[in-house]
This record gives sequence, structure tokens and C-alpha cells, in this order.
Amino acid sequence: MKLIDANVFVYALGEQHEYREACQRLIADVRAGRLAATIDVELLQELLHIYHRIGRTRFAHDIVLDICGMFPEPLMVTRGTMLAAVSVLAVHPNLESRDAVHAAVVLENGLEGIISADRGFDRIESITRFDPLEMGKSC
Repeated sequence: MKLIDANVFVYALGEQHEYREACQRLIADVRAGRLAATIDVELLQELLHIYHRIGRTRFAHDIVLDICGMFPEPLMVTRGTMLAAVSVLAVHPNLESRDAVHAAVVLENGLEGIISADRGFDRIESITRFDPLEMGKSC
């Protein structure tokens, strides 16, 4: 099981970009049951934040509701997750704090890794990043 990063949804829903089609395929594969993946609640918060901040609040609501339908049991961010995120940031201070939370979710839940376009995850030795472009080549 792999964790999906918010950027997969952002690229899939956004304008033309080199990652757009690969991310759309990944989401279609998850919907069809061809790809075992999950999300964490932090992803939902990120998407609400991103789209609300740019004035697309109704879109944010619709997206979050759709994703909650796809993933009825997102992984929780607990106190333990946050303590693990602090440990990740202690070793990787240049990592975004949201990414440290996602990394902690992967580690705490024994997931295979994270599906993300964000190369920052590559700096974390204990995390495997699955690039949507590379996954698209094997699908």
C-alpha cells in the first residue's frame, strides 16, 4: 500500500503539465482498484487550504468530498505521527513540514512509500518515493 501525496491530485486537476496525465491515470487506477493506495487526513487539509486560498472554495469542497468517497478511511495524523514528523525534520531540516508529516505517516503505518512528484522525499533514506511519471510507464 502506498500513500498518495496532495500534488498528485493538484496535478491531475490542474492545467496542462508534464505530470497531469500520469496523475490522472494513477487516480483512475485507484478508483478502478488496480492500484493499492491510500491518503492521510493531512492531504485533505492541504487540498482545502490550496484551493480555498486561491478563491476556489466550492471546488475545494467538491474535491474533498470526492476524495473522501474514494478513501472512506484516510490514515489519521496522531500525536505519535507528529512526534515522528519532528524526528524526520530533525534529520532533514530543509524538508517541508507537511512532507515530514506524510513521511511519518508512511513510516508509522509500514507503507511501501509515497506517490509524489516532490523530489524532497528522495532525501529521506527510509522512504521510497514513487514518481507518477515512472509509474505511468509501467501501467
